[in-house]
Amino acid sequence: MYLMWQTMVAGATRKGFKSRAMQDAFASIAEERQTRRDHSARRGLDQLSHLVVVASIAASIALLAEASISLSEKYNLTVKTMFVDMKHLDHHPDSPLHNAHSTFAERFHITVMRSSIRAAGFKNILASGIRPRGVNFDSRTQPSAPSSSSSSFQSPVTASPGSYIMTISLGTPPQTKTAIVDTGSDLVWLQCAPCSDCYQQADPVFEPRKSSTYRRIRYFSPMCGQLPQVSYSSGICTYRYGYGDQSTTQGELALETLTLTATDGSNRTFPNFAFGCGRRNQGTFSGVDGLVGLGRGAVSLNEQLGSLIGSKFSYCLVDVSSSATETSPLIFGDEAVVTGTALQVKYTPLLRNPAADTFYYVKLNGITVNNRPVADIPWGVFDLNVHTGRGGVILDSGTTISQLIHSAYIPFLTTLQYLIQYPRIDSSQIGFDLCYDLSGVRNPSFPSVTLHFQGVDLVLPANNVFLEVDQQGTTCLAFAGTTDFTIVGNIQQQNHYILYDIANERVGIAPVKSCARLATATPVPRLSSKSDM
Repeated sequence: MYLMWQTMVAGATRKGFKSRAMQDAFASIAEERQTRRDHSARRGLDQLSHLVVVASIAASIALLAEASISLSEKYNLTVKTMFVDMKHLDHHPDSPLHNAHSTFAERFHITVMRSSIRAAGFKNILASGIRPRGVNFDSRTQPSAPSSSSSSFQSPVTASPGSYIMTISLGTPPQTKTAIVDTGSDLVWLQCAPCSDCYQQADPVFEPRKSSTYRRIRYFSPMCGQLPQVSYSSGICTYRYGYGDQSTTQGELALETLTLTATDGSNRTFPNFAFGCGRRNQGTFSGVDGLVGLGRGAVSLNEQLGSLIGSKFSYCLVDVSSSATETSPLIFGDEAVVTGTALQVKYTPLLRNPAADTFYYVKLNGITVNNRPVADIPWGVFDLNVHTGRGGVILDSGTTISQLIHSAYIPFLTTLQYLIQYPRIDSSQIGFDLCYDLSGVRNPSFPSVTLHFQGVDLVLPANNVFLEVDQQGTTCLAFAGTTDFTIVGNIQQQNHYILYDIANERVGIAPVKSCARLATATPVPRLSSKSDM
């Protein structure tokens, strides 16, 4: 009978069933087995066998009844489109990090430093190679203090993880929180009470006891196995999730009702959404309430809602020098493709790196300046080596200025220095490699720059290449150099429509005159449900 139970669990795991009821049934069996084993000498093996038989039959019924039922079918959900506002972490007045007394130059200097730290976090991740998931850790021990290197699984979120925030609500009734949006990590998590080690945030931490829909995920659940580090705690899935600077969140994986607020003020609920209830959160996360991962892993927001949104989402980032109150639209669902089609997006394939399967890799063939290829950039310098995990080009919303691999960055920098004749100034103290004094220049002009991806050219406007960082006319190159890989950051993406068509393994790109206008012109979310949730 024990062998029969093992066979059923193994079979269900291999087939990848996602039914919550079925997962819970198998998890209940595992917990019952553990409890009965501890008392088998006293209660006898016959009683244990009887319970296993009963639980196995119950699991079989759940398996047959629900194996073919998807999340959308089970909960009678159909979602066509969801529009959400994203606000800049440093510049928008609603951000907990916004300092109304700081200048744009001071705020932007912080974002530049963040980009450098984030790139270092990427390097740590890629250097550690392919990492298995579901690795057990001792939940009784504290994670090591943040340092500059780590060999454990990490996602590239630094002390200020990303550049944009969004509103997210969890629980019944909803508890509304502010979280950082990050395409470079997967887990969605909030700080939770009781919290044994939490950083300071403006909002109250999430209270599971105040929600009628909070339910902890069992250790033997397939969703638990999708996390990098997990621990068995009385049958419950306890996780530890690390980031590029060794900041960590640790707590229990749970199910909750997710509520997203659209741009028109309407709400949409999604039951049984898996998130991290963080009770030990180490490092600085900018005072926000948590993080929303939009990476390619199974626990990310977009992957969990995949069947409901067609595995599609998009964003259009407003110009960083625009009004601080402007927001960037984040679109989930069919309208992401409809809008992209209207904008005549062109697609480039998504690539996968086994050493960092969260990231969105794309194929960059080369760079031209004034329509001429940059000389001395080695052939294949942007290629991804899937065997070592080195190289490649990552499309990332959380990095501010693009980071070019040094062997391409140096020739690129040299070319621009040769072509631009404006007075140069020392920019070392503000974190840039190339800055000019344009205080006496009425209409400055710069060479055109184009990033040539496979299938689509990203033609960069001047303010996506050079940024005026203060009121004295200091204008700096919004690129930097790094080792081993390249990151296309959000300055280069601004005022471009970026469509992640994950189902078809591709990214669409199209220029937009104003992302702010696109946000205000978006239609009312076309949401529908077969029954009220």
